[in-house]
Formats: sequence, C-alpha cells, structure tokens
Amino acid sequence: MTMDFILKTKPWEHQLLALEYLYSRDVGALYTAPGTGKTKIMIDLIINRHWKTVLIVTTNKGCDVWQNEFKKHSNLEARNVLNLGGTPGNKKVLLCKETLLERKSDEGFGPVILICNYESVWRPEFASYLMRKSVYIDAAICDESHRIKSPSSKCSWFLTRIGRKVSCRYLVTGTPLAESPMDVYAQYRFVDPTIFGTRFSDFKEQYQNLDIYATQRLGFPVLDKKQPYKNLDELHQKMFSIAFLMPSSVKLPKRFNAIKKFKLNKKCSNIYRQLDKEGSIDFGEEFMEVDNAFTKMTRKRQLVSGSLPVENDLGEKKTKVFSHDRMEFLEEILDGIPKNEPVVIFAQFVHDFEEIRAACKKARRSSSELSGRVDTLADWKQGKTQVISVQYTSGSEAVDLTRARYTIYYGLTNRLALYEQSKKRTHRPGQTRPCYYMHFVATLDDGSPTIDQHIMEAIRQKKDIVQYCLTMGE
Repeated sequence: MTMDFILKTKPWEHQLLALEYLYSRDVGALYTAPGTGKTKIMIDLIINRHWKTVLIVTTNKGCDVWQNEFKKHSNLEARNVLNLGGTPGNKKVLLCKETLLERKSDEGFGPVILICNYESVWRPEFASYLMRKSVYIDAAICDESHRIKSPSSKCSWFLTRIGRKVSCRYLVTGTPLAESPMDVYAQYRFVDPTIFGTRFSDFKEQYQNLDIYATQRLGFPVLDKKQPYKNLDELHQKMFSIAFLMPSSVKLPKRFNAIKKFKLNKKCSNIYRQLDKEGSIDFGEEFMEVDNAFTKMTRKRQLVSGSLPVENDLGEKKTKVFSHDRMEFLEEILDGIPKNEPVVIFAQFVHDFEEIRAACKKARRSSSELSGRVDTLADWKQGKTQVISVQYTSGSEAVDLTRARYTIYYGLTNRLALYEQSKKRTHRPGQTRPCYYMHFVATLDDGSPTIDQHIMEAIRQKKDIVQYCLTMGE
C-alpha cells in the first residue's frame, strides 16, 4: 500500500519505492545509478520526516546540485538551504549560527539544510561547531558516500564521530564497492558500526584473502589472484540488511564501447621500455626516477600520453614532451565525428588538457574545460563550444553531460569508480540517443602492450586498477 507522502514533484516508480523503504528506517543506504533521481528521494525523505536540521555531505559540484534540487523538489525558501561548499570555516560557522538563531525566533521558519563538501566538512573550526552539544542535527546524509571509503582519512574519521552524535544516518551512492569489497567498511562505520564493527583489521581478516608468499616478498599486501576475497555472501547479506538497491524504471538508450589503438613513436617506446625495466632515465642535463611501484605506474601513464616530469641537479622541475602521437590520434578521431555533435573527452594530467586544446584547434572545434584549474562547463552546456575536456576528479560525479552522446577516453584513470561514474555523465535520464565510448589505448612501436592495456583489462574484469597493474607479472 502506497503511503501518503508530501510531494512537490511527481516521482518515478523506483523513486517512490526507495522513499517507502527509507522512510521507516533511521539508518539506511540507497544504492542507485547516477541520473536516477537519488537527490529527489532524499529531499522527499527530509520533508516527510519533518527533521529540523539536516547535514548533507557531498562533492564540490554536488553542493550546487543539491541547492538547485531543493528549489525544484521542495517548497523550502532559499534561507532554509545553506550551500556551504567553498565557504571558509569561520564563515560556515557564522552562517549556521545566524540561520539557527533566526529559526529560533521564527516558528514558521522550517528545516535548516546544511550542505557541505567532503574536502572541508572535517576542517577543525567547522567540525568543532558541528560536534557541539548545542548544535542538534536530526539527520546526516553522505552523498556519493564512496568518497569516505578510506578508513584512515580525516574526513572518514570525522563522519564516524558525527555518526555517533546523529540518530538518523544515510549513505547514497551508485558505487558502494568502488574498487573492492573493502570499500564498504568505512561507509558502514559511519552509517551503522554494529554491522561490520569498528576495527578495520578484523574486517580485512574476515573478508580479504591474501597471497602470503607474494605479500612477504613484495612487502605490501597482495591479494590471491584466483580468490582475492572470501565470505562475500555474508558481506553482501550484511550490506543489504539496511540497503535498498534501486534499479531505474527509466529506459535508457544503448551504449557502445570501442578501443582505439595507436602506436607510440620509437623514441617514446624506448623510453617506456627503460622506465619499465630500470625505473630511472638519464636525459643528460635532466633525469627522472621513481622510488616505488605506484609512482612507476603513474609515470607510465604520463609517458603514453607523451610527456614526463623531469628535474635537473639543481632540483628545478619541468615537463618534457617526447611525443604528440596521442594528440594527433585525437585529431583524426575528431575529424570522423560530425561537426554538429558535442563531444566529451576525459583526461587526467595537465599536459593532456594542453594537447586536447591543441587538437581541437587543429580540428577547428571550439572547446571548454572542466578541471581543477578551469571550469567553463556552462559555455559547453549553452552550446557556445563543441568539445569539453573533463578531469576525472572534477567531472565524474554530479555533472550532467547528456548534451553529448560521444565520449572519448583520451587518458585512462587508475580508479575504477571514477571510470564507472564517468560513463554515467552522458548515459542517464535525459539522454535520448545511443552513447558511444572510445578508449584510447597506446601500444609500443612493435605492437607490444603498455599500461593502457593493463588498465583496460582491470576495467574489463572490474578489478582494482592499481592493485591489478602493480602485480602484473607476479
């Protein structure tokens, strides 16, 4: 029987089912694909539970999204919804104090919604304020909760403390197991610590299956290749004791994936081989060396895009370019896409964005950028530009790119969750056309594989990319 909810906008069927599930629970998790309306569900939950003060922690972009969604899906006034993203700690505290004081003197004020980003919610001044006994918080929501999957991060620890204070707590994400089953621990330490406990070492012992010999030989934990995890039925059962998996009732168009291979030039290929074998390269007056396996993997990823960071004996650093092969390949691909089609290009490194801009210019396509340095997304959305290059950490979450149906992976990320999220930027409600994804994969001059192939294989097997690439050949 459907409950009589207060609803400003009509929900999809799957949204109503999720709302009914969460309404009767003080702790819960909502697992849903991007674009299926999770924000509306939580807004409807807030309104119907009649909470007075709610803390929402989300991504940088998510802060603006939540603020706009409250305007769309609730009748709350602008004064009720505080977007604290990007606000200094002392001003956050001042805004909260002023708003809560105003509500105290106005009986019809309504609920106060505090929206903050993960990067700043744990900072001392604001965190101390939220932990005060005089600041009562009815509910805390972690949006894109895989952001707190690292048990040792300051943000994760702070939200664990908030979880002890706040009686109603919720996780919302499309990727609860972003990289591996281990990712669930810290999220559940916040939402309900009774499920998986409060000792990560115990959790790992229960669900992780190590290759003891490889672990001893390499000096860091290495999972068994054939069976990296154990007791997964139990883990799944515990996860879903409080979770609602929300498949979308909205039919989306088809998706098509393609791998686009190109060869690196001889010079770049030889440098790659030397980096792979020795971990250091002497360029005469400049050099590059790595001191661990993770850094070597990062340098390989940079090199297949054509550059490396180098330094001289005085410690002066710069980026040295060895190849424009990837950039020239992008120009060829762009020439094959109709001029009137908007295009999304995902990339990782600063040099990548410089090369993408150059390729777009040669292909006579106007371009925008969404990264940690530049944000001209609005120009692209308004149709002022044809191509937008997107940095994974800036645009894989809380961004709608459904204007485009073509996505190019110029460079591949080493984080499986970001890759999965990135695909949903174009393939989500609002998209009416089939979506095409083109993955650039470099080979050496003799056709031998590079780090690109290893990353694609990890993605295909849905394995932790870093773990997979670091143990290749073991």
